[in-house]
Amino acid sequence: MIKRVEVNYRGIFQKSLGKYLGSDIVMIASRMGKVAFSNGRYSDSPERNGIPCKYFAFVAEDLSEEELEAECGAKLDIDEADVSVVVDDTMVKGVEPWGWHGVRPINEKVHEKGCLLVITRHQPEDLLKFIAKKPYPYRLATLEGDASLAGMWVFKDDLTRERVLGAIAAVDPGIISIEAVEAYLLDKTKDARRAGAAREAYEATLRRVRLVKPGEGINWSHPVPVLPKWHEFEDTGIAVPAVPRGFKLGPRGQGRNDRFKRGTTKTHRPVIRFDLCIECTLCWLECPDGCFDPTEDGLYDVNYEVCVGCHKCAEVCPEPECIVMVDELRFENDRSPWEHWVRDPQGYIRWAEEKKGKERVHFPVVTGTGREVREGTYVPPKLSGAETPA
Repeated sequence: MIKRVEVNYRGIFQKSLGKYLGSDIVMIASRMGKVAFSNGRYSDSPERNGIPCKYFAFVAEDLSEEELEAECGAKLDIDEADVSVVVDDTMVKGVEPWGWHGVRPINEKVHEKGCLLVITRHQPEDLLKFIAKKPYPYRLATLEGDASLAGMWVFKDDLTRERVLGAIAAVDPGIISIEAVEAYLLDKTKDARRAGAAREAYEATLRRVRLVKPGEGINWSHPVPVLPKWHEFEDTGIAVPAVPRGFKLGPRGQGRNDRFKRGTTKTHRPVIRFDLCIECTLCWLECPDGCFDPTEDGLYDVNYEVCVGCHKCAEVCPEPECIVMVDELRFENDRSPWEHWVRDPQGYIRWAEEKKGKERVHFPVVTGTGREVREGTYVPPKLSGAETPA
């Protein structure tokens, strides 16, 4: 019997974490007398900031190394997952790597009674608002913590690696046992703190496993693109049509490639207080993905389908509290914020402040040093005449 683990991570920011987890599982399983190997899969080449990617680990007790690799090693994607680890909880909204066509459910590979293990500070019920229904029961386990985003190829040593190993042992000891995890970490690092973090996560995860019943979750609305058959290519051979280009003022006004939305790459999204905007144009000029659309009133709408959550707009904006990056899981749709603003300015400001909350997340200029969480400041609305709140 083969045990299969997939680690869902964000390209570049969590590449080392995914690789280490795969190799750790192999080493621990080997010390338990099992046969195991690990491999990874890029989602595009090269991996782009934040894009969903995977690492795999395969463990067996009754196969040789050659048999295990022949069965699992040459495949682009995993057949099914006993444990699917999600190291950034915003990926529960769906992922769009090229090996999966279109936006696919994060639990797509989890088999009956398998486990979806998510690092998060949200409750299971909050996550299930975004996760696709399954026709059979499976388990959802949560490990309390934040996405371990560090920067360009830099590994953030915040014990996430050790804690995830402990959590995997909790949800499926048939892959690795907590005793083997502790022994491995002590031998490898000579640091009892790391083994203790794994044990603590193991015990915490045992208390945070929820059975997801058939039908719990949402109806998955994202279609799977249909690739053309060989006989459907144009007479002249394989033709790649040009991306239509164009421009008009307003939401979705810029010409873009509709087949490359990129929205599933973001952990945070920008929330804009349009009443504070000074029309400096910096968000529009500096956005590396061109997701800001000029509007006829001199403001800039944001297209959340193509926003990758890079934080640059919030960093370059000179007006305090005008653009704030917010946890992606606070949003259930990608509708135009500018249209909401035009329709109901006061209601939009209340909505924006509710979404922003009190915490402001910033990533330092020096990569690999984690993130900073500061307290936000409320700025009163700046509305004209009759629109000014009483």
